[in-house]
Amino acid sequence: MDRMGLMWGFLLLTTVLLMGLFQVECKHSRRKRGPDIEGSNRLLVRNTRDGKDDAVNEIEKLSNRTTPVTPTMVFLNILDNYDQRLRPNFKGPPVQVYCSAYINSISSISEESMDYTVMLFLRQRWNDPRFVYQDYNDSITLYEKVLDKIWVPDIYFVNEKGAPFESTSGHSTLLRIHPNGDVLYSAKKTILLACPMNFQLFPMDNQVCKIKMESYGHTTKDIEIWWSREDAVLISEEIQMPDYDLVTWKINNNCDSHHTTGTYSCIEAKLFLIRHIGYYLIQHYIPSILIVVLSWLSFWISPEIAPARVALGITTVLTSTTLTAVSRSAMPRFSYVRAIDVWMMTCGLFIFFALVEFAVVHFIFKRDKKFAISRKAREMSKRLPRKKKAIDKKDVASEDEVDFKPDKGMSSPEPDQDMVGAEEKTHRTPAEIKALYMRRARRIDYYSRLIFPLLFTVFNILYWSVYLSMYH
Repeated sequence: MDRMGLMWGFLLLTTVLLMGLFQVECKHSRRKRGPDIEGSNRLLVRNTRDGKDDAVNEIEKLSNRTTPVTPTMVFLNILDNYDQRLRPNFKGPPVQVYCSAYINSISSISEESMDYTVMLFLRQRWNDPRFVYQDYNDSITLYEKVLDKIWVPDIYFVNEKGAPFESTSGHSTLLRIHPNGDVLYSAKKTILLACPMNFQLFPMDNQVCKIKMESYGHTTKDIEIWWSREDAVLISEEIQMPDYDLVTWKINNNCDSHHTTGTYSCIEAKLFLIRHIGYYLIQHYIPSILIVVLSWLSFWISPEIAPARVALGITTVLTSTTLTAVSRSAMPRFSYVRAIDVWMMTCGLFIFFALVEFAVVHFIFKRDKKFAISRKAREMSKRLPRKKKAIDKKDVASEDEVDFKPDKGMSSPEPDQDMVGAEEKTHRTPAEIKALYMRRARRIDYYSRLIFPLLFTVFNILYWSVYLSMYH
């Protein structure tokens, strides 16, 4: 233990001596380098002053330079004090919104549900003083996601029934602002619109379908909607519809709607559609004409051949009924009569009366035949006693010839001509009797061959002249 204590004491003493020698050496070295350090300090101060002057000069140069302004900087600066919940010119004059539409396609016109699908590009223009900027000379095109940060008109389609299709491209809107505050908002829309239709002239009808837009929540004190002065509505030349042709269109700025909550500005475009009649000529009109003409063939068939005329008449009636049912199958039920109904009913009446004509002819034929047969039987019964009496007289005369012979100067009496004629009438052949009871039946068929085509021709002239005048 004593040895260990002596060892630790020796180490501690040695350490203290070494530290003292190190401090003495440091003081000696500082005294030798004193003048050099002072000179270096003076140089450092001088260099620092020169650096400050250069920095000030650089800052002045940078401040004199113009920093380029980007569209992002302009738009972010606008949004600093922008409130999208308030319309432009709040508490001031109403915002003037000018609309235009480019109709790209019209499809799926349904008579049963009375609607159609249209794909269009709707463009809206208005001025928002809060978007005025001067640091950038060009317009700024913005991404569609910024629509939630700015005010846009709350325009909707009044006659919209739904939007069955969504845009597959993902980008269907355009927003562009100009230095003077003008805003362009364009959107691609595919919508299902209602179109009330009238089918009284079907299939020679014309339909008027509307595209009607108005503000939903802003009255005329806040928003006024107008069609653009130029190219308000443009329609693609490639539009083709299977049932209709787009003849023309008209725009209307004066269709404001009045509700209990106020008066709302409204605009509308009317599309005038005319139906293609070629399909219905091939499918309905021409077949019905052929069936009517076919029913007239029974007028050339003998009344004796009843099965053939009955089969022909029933076949034409059933075919006409089927065509009438087909013409109404693709249409909704109406309480009024359409043009094609007038045609089909008239054709059905012609076919029906042709069948009735055969019934009348057959009845007359049967009655006259029965009357002719009964008359022939009566004549035969009357002729038998006359023949017997004539035979008896002939026998008596032959007996008298033996005893009595007239002189050459005496002549026998001539037979009565009326009696001869009456007896000739009683001796008619079966062909003459048949011609007698078929005379009236054939006469009716003969007149039917003339009257039925004549009446059907007159009906065609009246029908087509009236409906085609309204069709065009």
